[in-house]
Amino acid sequence: MVRSHMEMHQVRYFLAMARLLNFTRAAEESNVSQPSLTRAIQKLEDEFGGELFRRERSHTHLTSLGRQMLPHLSRTFEAAQATMAFAKGIGRAGVVPLALGVDAAIESDTLDRILAELADCLPGFELSLSSGSPGDLIEAAMNGTLDLVVIELPDDAPDRLDVWPLFDHSYHMVTRAGHPLAGGAMPSLLSVRDESWIDHEGNGCARLKTLAAPHGFVPIVRHSATDMAQVKQLVISGLGSAFIPRPRDDERLCAFQFADVEVRRDVVLGAVAGRKRSIAADAFVRASRARSWVAAAA
Repeated sequence: MVRSHMEMHQVRYFLAMARLLNFTRAAEESNVSQPSLTRAIQKLEDEFGGELFRRERSHTHLTSLGRQMLPHLSRTFEAAQATMAFAKGIGRAGVVPLALGVDAAIESDTLDRILAELADCLPGFELSLSSGSPGDLIEAAMNGTLDLVVIELPDDAPDRLDVWPLFDHSYHMVTRAGHPLAGGAMPSLLSVRDESWIDHEGNGCARLKTLAAPHGFVPIVRHSATDMAQVKQLVISGLGSAFIPRPRDDERLCAFQFADVEVRRDVVLGAVAGRKRSIAADAFVRASRARSWVAAAA
């Protein structure tokens, strides 16, 4: 899967190379230096875990991986270009508001990039960003307070909520870097039965309790916070561990999964079915569907 921090200029350079099969000519067409183009291709290769081009003395050709990725990256680039062209075409519409709700447990580099691109392409872009639990955000969308929501999809989502899948994420045990388990082998769930936990909106610890029940214990939940940044700060301060989607890389935190259990949840973009979307909301939907999403630190 294309990772969230892949840049569109890297894809553009790859497509030029795939068409010309010559680093010098591809760099000239892309109006960059050859070393810059080569570094961009190498970053893509690092992302995909293998060579995209086989470099020989007088001939360069796509590898098997490169051939597999070509149609996918072509579609991704074309969709992104179409989205930005659409956004630029409506950029003179004056004030372009967007009320967006984002699940407090979700961190995504792709989301950050889309918002930055809309700000660049829509001169009148005015973002109102809210954070909260999926239930609260869905309720706000239903009553018209929010245009769109990016949420972990609950099992009881209302039928009136149209959703577009973005990615899925897994829950991790998140500890401070100096925790005895940090850097070791993946623990079993039973091995952390005496751990103290920090709850966030009831979601993570509720799932942890469900997992722990067959093992004959109830997790010890001592602290709670409604803000994810506060949860992480409590973990860093040594007040306990959290069971949450893996956060962005932070040298003060250590995140790992259990060896014997796993929790994965779908993350979606949601909007109320049948409701006319604003210019900015429509641009956000188009940009979101043009990208390949993953969690920030997956």
